[in-house]
Amino acid sequence: MPELPEVEQVRSSLVPHVVGRKFTGVRLDVPKMVLHPGVEEFQKSLVGRTITGVGRRGKYLRLELDNGMWLLVHLRMTGALLAVKKELPEPRFTHLVFQLDGPENLYFTDIRKFGVVALMDGDGYEDKGYASLGPEPLDAELTPQYLKEKAKGKSTVLKAFLLDQSIIAGLGNIYVDEALFAAGVRPTRRVNRITRKEWEALTIAIKAVITQGLEHHGTTFRNYQDADGHMGDNSRYLQVYHRKGLPCLRCGTLLKQIKVGGRGSVYCPHCQK
Repeated sequence: MPELPEVEQVRSSLVPHVVGRKFTGVRLDVPKMVLHPGVEEFQKSLVGRTITGVGRRGKYLRLELDNGMWLLVHLRMTGALLAVKKELPEPRFTHLVFQLDGPENLYFTDIRKFGVVALMDGDGYEDKGYASLGPEPLDAELTPQYLKEKAKGKSTVLKAFLLDQSIIAGLGNIYVDEALFAAGVRPTRRVNRITRKEWEALTIAIKAVITQGLEHHGTTFRNYQDADGHMGDNSRYLQVYHRKGLPCLRCGTLLKQIKVGGRGSVYCPHCQK
């Protein structure tokens, strides 16, 4: 699933293609992709509206419209938003087409068909995942004290705790594994056993790996690409993720992979305590 750096790259790459453009039509091939409102109303409400900005919160995109409405987009596991010139062939696995008044259309492609959209128009509808998002990794609010307070009274496994979007918005499997390695803490530790010093190390590590991911336009292994179809190159800088069985780049110990909360987690048995 695209995480914060990947979704931010999609956001920034979309801006020059869609801001100032007007919807002239909406083609939908997979109705379940629209969470709100009904499909016909969704299509009718977008036609004639102009995109005024593209924002991001956690792993969500939001396309701001000229009438105060906004389009919420979650790419989920394999989704992509691609701006493609109208004379070119339609991208594979396209299930939703936003027809625009410029030289390009915006295509929502998704191999697994898990991606979703919702038109937010102040009618009381609320996306629970979006509404419950915690602070982002680079927000000033994310401090060792904040994490310690959120962990108070819990015995959750650390990796599951860090993946909880209501605690930190935008972190996923890749950047949690990388942050845990950078902080020298195993994913299986219980949050009620994490020391103040370790919370400090984790906070620094989380901010560092997200900053690195942003600098390198995200991480691509299979499906992730931005609006121009470009891949991220952060995979060249990963220390543990996707490297099970390979030597630790710090100490040479073979990296192990285990399941933590149903997610594959790679760590160094020597460097992570």
